[in-house]
Amino acid sequence: MSIQIEVNGKKIEAFEGETILSALNRNGIKVPTLCHMKKFIPTGACRICVVEIIGSPKLAASCSFPVYDGMQVLTHSLKVTEARKTIIELLLSNHPDDCLYCLRNGNCELQSLSKEYNVVERRIRGKKNSFKLDHSGPSIVRDPEKCILCGRCVRVCEEIMDVACIDYINRGSQTFIGTTLKKPLNTSSCINCGQCIMVCPTGALT
Repeated sequence: MSIQIEVNGKKIEAFEGETILSALNRNGIKVPTLCHMKKFIPTGACRICVVEIIGSPKLAASCSFPVYDGMQVLTHSLKVTEARKTIIELLLSNHPDDCLYCLRNGNCELQSLSKEYNVVERRIRGKKNSFKLDHSGPSIVRDPEKCILCGRCVRVCEEIMDVACIDYINRGSQTFIGTTLKKPLNTSSCINCGQCIMVCPTGALT
């Protein structure tokens, strides 16, 4: 069933049951995402796609929030922009400072978002990740220090390839993405298909 919502003062068509992000994308309105993948059930993990809904005190993750008739959405209000900038800064707070030497330099979604939201200095400093580079596999190099926990590699490995070689390990601030039983790639169940590299938004997988 077709309904109408208002986005940045302009009315657009949406469909009952779909998410805000789906309606925005179909109408050519860009909202940044990191964890979202088309045709996958949304997780709302990264929160970079937040939007402001008029009348709501909280920002909503557009990838998982359903539309309703008469909804009024702001995609780039000051509140939204500041929230996205803070999220990017938090992701960078424990990220390695080696962009110039990274294989994904110039082709990194996190780097592109940093430029878009004018993140030019480190205001938030977190404890740096300390993981060993895993280059044991014949075709995939895994650098966990550059992982932002978006979960895209986990989902494509499990839901598309049906391999489930990589998964979330631990909980809370101790969470990281690693192989089953923390094995090197060459002794894991990895089939070297490379699909995880294709969906990784940073240089964590190359």
